[in-house]
Amino acid sequence: MSVPKRFLSCLVLSAAAAFIIAGCGGASGDKLAEIENRIKALSDKGVPDSVLADVKVYLYNVTSAKKNSNAGNARKYTDSMLVAIVDAEKWYDKSMQEFKPYLENLRKNIVERKSALSGLQLKTADSVLSVADSFTNLNWIIQARWKMDKLDSIMPVLEQNEKTAQKLRKQLVGKWGDSHWIKPEEASYKALNKSIYKFTTDGKFEGSEEMNGQTTDYMKEDWQFLSWGTYDLKGDTIHLFISREKCPRQIFTQLNVKENKWIKNVKPTYDSTITNGSKDRFIMFDYLKENFKKM
Repeated sequence: MSVPKRFLSCLVLSAAAAFIIAGCGGASGDKLAEIENRIKALSDKGVPDSVLADVKVYLYNVTSAKKNSNAGNARKYTDSMLVAIVDAEKWYDKSMQEFKPYLENLRKNIVERKSALSGLQLKTADSVLSVADSFTNLNWIIQARWKMDKLDSIMPVLEQNEKTAQKLRKQLVGKWGDSHWIKPEEASYKALNKSIYKFTTDGKFEGSEEMNGQTTDYMKEDWQFLSWGTYDLKGDTIHLFISREKCPRQIFTQLNVKENKWIKNVKPTYDSTITNGSKDRFIMFDYLKENFKKM
């Protein structure tokens, strides 16, 4: 029985196509490079490792088989690799169809909720939202969803912090002072420590901290630091953003034990503008209330 020429032609073409893809030893070097690039593209878009695991394993197996001249395994793993990369790309396409409307609705909800936030609460929400929007603009929808889900999960905390901050802000405005003696047990010396913080309704802050007296068996201190800047509340935490610091004096007198003589060390005074946030700090409102008196 003779085989039709048209059928033979199809067999020849199919065999040729298979040879081009797999060759006698699996995928060619160019094909492997293409698969690597497709894996990287999916990974960059946020496709999780669990989805890419199979194609990565098959790619490794094909590469190893080719290095060991194992043509049978190279062809076998090439077929599996090609199927796996297509499956991963299908997973991504399907996810995009599901994630985009979900992301749009979630973003709309978060934007509405964050309109009630202010200060550091709003800054936190805007920071995460900005990253999510950047991912969306790159069409990295999976990363965008991760960020948006994270923001959604912390929104209740930010909303509660906003309520606390609004409540404490009214109590915080004013001048707070603390003055106490530092005196170790059974010591004959002492030092006076003073601190004054002033908070205004327009968000400005002034501070003064000073020490005068003997603080240890071997040290006497006489210094003062003045600071200016702004403040904000994150829940019950007062954040101080220092933009200027002035030191009118800083004198440290240390005891030379061998000579039984006090040696004075007068350090330079200064008045500096701070732009890098290096002097920023925070105070818990409860600590301020327990240790300072409103003046």
